[in-house]
Amino acid sequence: MRRLLLLALLLPVRLPAQTPGTFPIAPPKPRLGAVSVGTLPLLASGYHLSLEKPWRPGSRHSAVLTPQWYRGRVNDLTSDLHQNGADRVRGYGLDVQHCIYLGPQQAPSDGFYVSYGVSYQHFRMQFQAPGWLAEPGPDGLYYYQYRLRDQMETIDRYSASAVVGRQVLFPNTPVFFDAYLGIGLRKATSRAVIPGNYYAASMSDYGHEGLYIPVGFRLGVAL
Repeated sequence: MRRLLLLALLLPVRLPAQTPGTFPIAPPKPRLGAVSVGTLPLLASGYHLSLEKPWRPGSRHSAVLTPQWYRGRVNDLTSDLHQNGADRVRGYGLDVQHCIYLGPQQAPSDGFYVSYGVSYQHFRMQFQAPGWLAEPGPDGLYYYQYRLRDQMETIDRYSASAVVGRQVLFPNTPVFFDAYLGIGLRKATSRAVIPGNYYAASMSDYGHEGLYIPVGFRLGVAL
C-alpha cells in the first residue's frame, strides 16, 4: 500500500494546455438592471429617475421606465416669458422605452443601444401676465383695470421618440455614464385663464409641440 501511494505521488500530473502568456477570460456578468438620473432636466426644475429591467437575465432587450417630477422656478433656458423670476412650474410625467443593446458587451451597461417609446407629461404653470379684471374703486363701484396679474396655465403633452445612445462603464465600478440623441414628435394641449399658449417659445419649453430632438445625459448604477 505504501509503495502504491509513493508511486502515485511520483507520477507526472498533466495540466490542460494553455497558450503561453494568456489567461482564461471570464464571460461578462448578465445585466440585472440599472438605475440612473437625468442631468439635463435639472436645468428645467425637472427630476427624472430611470429604472431599467432586462426582459430576462443576459438579454439585449430591456424596458426602461422613467417617472418624472417638476417643481421649481422657470428660467431663461426653458422660456423667456417669466417676470422677475416669479414664474413657477409643477408637474409630473412618465416615459416608457424599449431599449435594444447593439454589438458585443464587455460588461453590463456598457456599449451602444437604440431605444424607442412614448411619454406623457402634465405641467401646471404659475406666471404673471397683463390682464383685465374688475376691481373696486374709491367710490365703491367696480372698474376694469389692466395690469400684471397672477395667471395659471395647465399643459398636457404626449410624445413619441427614438434615440441612439452610448453607455460607458467606469473601470472597476458599477457606475456608468449614458449619452443619447434622437428625434421625436410632440402633441400638446393647453388651458389658461387668458388665451394663448405662453410656454411654446422654444424646443425646450414646457408647452412645445411638433418635431423635437431628444438629447440627454444620465449618470447611473448597474445592478
